[in-house]
Amino acid sequence: MSSKALSAIIRHERAAQEVAGLTHRIGVKLGHCPISRMPADDESKIDDKGRIKTHLWHAFRHREPSSCGWGEAGLCEDGIADALSSGSEYACRHCKRAYQLILRRKDARQELGNARRAIRTMGRAALSTQGAIWERLP
Repeated sequence: MSSKALSAIIRHERAAQEVAGLTHRIGVKLGHCPISRMPADDESKIDDKGRIKTHLWHAFRHREPSSCGWGEAGLCEDGIADALSSGSEYACRHCKRAYQLILRRKDARQELGNARRAIRTMGRAALSTQGAIWERLP
């Protein structure tokens, strides 16, 4: 195996492990949210997909009138971070940390996609080379 191929595989595996690790850490942080620790006997605390409505859940679904005057819009990345900061409506240090990890996971997923594309490019190049070899055989 060439060193270029090996480095592409290593790059892919590092990114995949980082995404998995961040996903686990996000779940741990959300599990520390005070809302998650409360008994879930009330149906209003659980969404239609069975997830607990943490502060982060509320910040993602927060809607405000659109700046252009038509309809409603959700919060941007900075708006969500501000909504989770202390002194705001959805203040929770655990959900804020989970959101920071979500942003890091977003970057890690982009790296994973880039690594996957690099491996596929090498694979297509190898197949086209092999296809040319097979065509020359009697």
